[in-house]
Amino acid sequence: MNITLIILLVFGFFILLSSFFTVKQQTAVVVERFGKFLSIRQSGLHLKIPLIDRIAGRVNLKIQQLDVIIETKTKDNVFVKLKVSVQFMVIKETVYDAFYKLEYPHDQITSYVFDVVRAEVPKLKLDDVFERKDDIAIAVKRE
Repeated sequence: MNITLIILLVFGFFILLSSFFTVKQQTAVVVERFGKFLSIRQSGLHLKIPLIDRIAGRVNLKIQQLDVIIETKTKDNVFVKLKVSVQFMVIKETVYDAFYKLEYPHDQITSYVFDVVRAEVPKLKLDDVFERKDDIAIAVKRE
């Protein structure tokens, strides 16, 4: 058997294998064809055209937690350091937006939380901050 034929068969076999990919549960995969969006694939075994389609990225659909530490001043001029925990998740229908429209989602969420907490806490005195933490949480959730 010719060595060139063996090399071509091995190369063809690896090309064929590269057309299969799996997506884990609670994950979405963004597939692009020649750099342009093609589809979003959910969990399971999938096919793509080798050398033409590529996996652009994976998006985690699980609930994630982001802890943000904020130092801000209260109405009675006391500086407080607050730890705000935000839980978030990507909704299946918005995977495209989450992948293509958000560059650094954790930083953007942190920025929103900073803005909301720094708008709410200076209206309250130190004792009121701890008593009305649920109101602050509702304000963060509303944003």
